Amino acid sequence: MRELSIFEAARQSPRRDCLVVESRVWSFEAVAARVEAAVAALLDRGIAPGDRVGLVADLDLDSLIWLYALFELGCPVVLLHPALTDGEREAWSRAANTSRVVRGSSLGDRTGVPHTVPLVPADRCLAIVATSGTSGRARGALLSRRAFVASCLGHSRNLGWTEEDRWLLTMPVAHVGGLSIVTRCLIARRCVVIAPGFAPERVLDAIWTDRVTLLSVVPTMLRRLLDCTRPRWQKSAHLRAVLVGGAAFPDRLREEARDRGIPVLATYGSTETCSQIATQRMEQSGKPGSGEPLDGVSIRLRGGEVQVRGPMLMDGYVGGGSEASPWTEDGWLRTRDAGTFQSDGQLRILGRLDDVIVSGGENVIPAEVEAAILEVPGVAGACVFSLPHETWGEEVAAALVVDSCEFDRSSFVASLREHLAAFKRPKRIAVVEALPVNRAGKVDRRRVVERCLDRLERI
Repeated sequence: MRELSIFEAARQSPRRDCLVVESRVWSFEAVAARVEAAVAALLDRGIAPGDRVGLVADLDLDSLIWLYALFELGCPVVLLHPALTDGEREAWSRAANTSRVVRGSSLGDRTGVPHTVPLVPADRCLAIVATSGTSGRARGALLSRRAFVASCLGHSRNLGWTEEDRWLLTMPVAHVGGLSIVTRCLIARRCVVIAPGFAPERVLDAIWTDRVTLLSVVPTMLRRLLDCTRPRWQKSAHLRAVLVGGAAFPDRLREEARDRGIPVLATYGSTETCSQIATQRMEQSGKPGSGEPLDGVSIRLRGGEVQVRGPMLMDGYVGGGSEASPWTEDGWLRTRDAGTFQSDGQLRILGRLDDVIVSGGENVIPAEVEAAILEVPGVAGACVFSLPHETWGEEVAAALVVDSCEFDRSSFVASLREHLAAFKRPKRIAVVEALPVNRAGKVDRRRVVERCLDRLERI
């Protein structure tokens, strides 16, 4: 499969921009020359085409060079987050049955691109990516080369490509959101701008200086960009879309971005689907919803659960084990997300089915309660969770991040009474400085509960 070959890309478009690192521009030809050296180094280490290889995927040039080299050899890449401890890395590598582990280091410059490109089967696994673990321990999704090509096609039919497109990479490549930016740009022969470490000032500077046209963020990252004062984020002549996904996207945050002239598009996807499977169109920017299914994607609702079918789905999980199958009997992927279709045809995600709180026999979806809380003036962040209750089984509680100058407790209570049924309202709250997040940028509910237990107050 030559779509995912940097050598083929260099043969087709040798002078086209491939990577921008610290404002230095690398052409496809220049990147391919370094990948050639990396391929030679892998072969010297005894790694054979098709071997399953672990990669400690930092957000830097060398990590992408190794990634491209493993693509060329047809080696399934087991992506290892750089923040993992040695013990975690060893355990994950062992679970994924890796033969070797590599990490970025200087390769030196070499010239010359091979004239022949080995053809790797489309159904071969391209990468094994850890899920974010929202429903328990993380598992490894087996994602084929064909799935990534299908995902890219769905994206391109929705948003399209321009000759000048440059996609800013701020997400770890060890997560499917970051990896999909790399694969899409490789398939489309477009440019990736690397922004190591998420610093709002540096990201905003890169958008202007490096003429970024596409940006992917999770809502917490968007919040930090909008809060940045030096520089203040304003509409850019180059930036044509900011794709926002990975967690609940509060309506107030969308509206603030839209009012600032920032072209935000909500997306929905998962590790198991090679990232996005539903995305808003440009005319839906800033409006509620998660967009409509992309071309090639089928989405249905069964018992309130979002279920998916299409060529961008994973082949399964590493190991398998005793956990329940993610597939329905008729072959649809069970996402464990609760959702609905809006009257305008957009999918709207309500939250995780696994997070549902059952209080007095009534189901409460935390994301719905969080959305109502975030509409209250002075509330900057919210995480809803359950606590044991002798009578009701569970009761609703919430951790809040507030602006002490604007937040008023009585107004908060009054707003919730107006917008939420009694069984959905938090009975206890705790004010915290910040909500802890996991490596995927999602709020870590378990850590929130641990942080809040000795601060909870009845309301």
